[in-house]
Amino acid sequence: DPREDRVDAAQPPRLTQRLVVVGAGLAGLSAARSLAGEFEVVVLDKGRGVGGRMATRRIGAATLDHGAQFFTTHTAEFAEVVAVWVAAGVAQPWFAGRLGPHGVDEADGHVRFRGVVSMNAVAQHLAEGLDVRRSTAVQAVTRSGEGWLVTTVDGAEFAADAVLLTAPVPQSLALLAAGGVELADDDLRALQAIEYEPCLAVMAVLDGPAGLPEPGAVDPDDGPIDWMADNQRKGVSAAPAVTIHATAAFSREYWAADDESVVAALLSAAQLGSAAQAGGTQVQRWRFARPVTVHSERCLVAQGHPSLVFAGDAFGGAKVEGAVLSGLAAGEWLAAQY
Repeated sequence: DPREDRVDAAQPPRLTQRLVVVGAGLAGLSAARSLAGEFEVVVLDKGRGVGGRMATRRIGAATLDHGAQFFTTHTAEFAEVVAVWVAAGVAQPWFAGRLGPHGVDEADGHVRFRGVVSMNAVAQHLAEGLDVRRSTAVQAVTRSGEGWLVTTVDGAEFAADAVLLTAPVPQSLALLAAGGVELADDDLRALQAIEYEPCLAVMAVLDGPAGLPEPGAVDPDDGPIDWMADNQRKGVSAAPAVTIHATAAFSREYWAADDESVVAALLSAAQLGSAAQAGGTQVQRWRFARPVTVHSERCLVAQGHPSLVFAGDAFGGAKVEGAVLSGLAAGEWLAAQY
């Protein structure tokens, strides 16, 4: 029964227009929430949960944020969004200032926020009340008359008047190619110009304290580690556990290496205060971790197609703020069409 995959099984009244959102990350969820009263919205995601890179994992007694680690506010629009999250109890300040190799070493006026109790809590909050179909991988997006047909790998079909693609751009383009949808040359060039960096993330449960300085995280200047956080000091984990994000260069070099080699190299570079527990390490490969070339606008509306929109953290600005504002911009455009 597909209702078992719904975050909230309550049935909304049938609305005239149907929107399919591909991707339950922050962009997709933000857009879906903004349009839930105007469209019949269904969100499809191949993952078992929601949030995309707002990801949290349990390993034994430990809980680890292994995707996005924090978020900042650089616009009044996103500051209002974060204020709502704080009021809902799913976000709170973590530290203020720029992080360096020895902890916070420079005040830059920006508060770094974290999810409560984890980064994924923010995504779960956004998903409340939405029709989110998890473990639902999309195979193709096809034109169907004046609208669209979204087909999953399991053979399910979703008819739509509008489609919002929020997956990493190469994946979204592959879905359109599978459905025989051709984009205008200008749009295709703009989307193909978007580039991402990969990131290998190591999660390690420790025998004792990690030994990281306040606030429980460091941002090294050199070496193979791009970021390292103590999830216990951060307030996420009941047990000592670290998340290590590798640099893009290391991630490319070790992408095809076995997990044991990745863990050994990054733990050696980390020089932690305690050893990793036997069987307490895991590796996550984020192929599209960071957009390094972004589209100048917050979303891209495809030319020559009825209500086909691209959004995500590669549009208008990266990171958590960029993803949310992109989703809201896409939602605003779609709302204005109907």
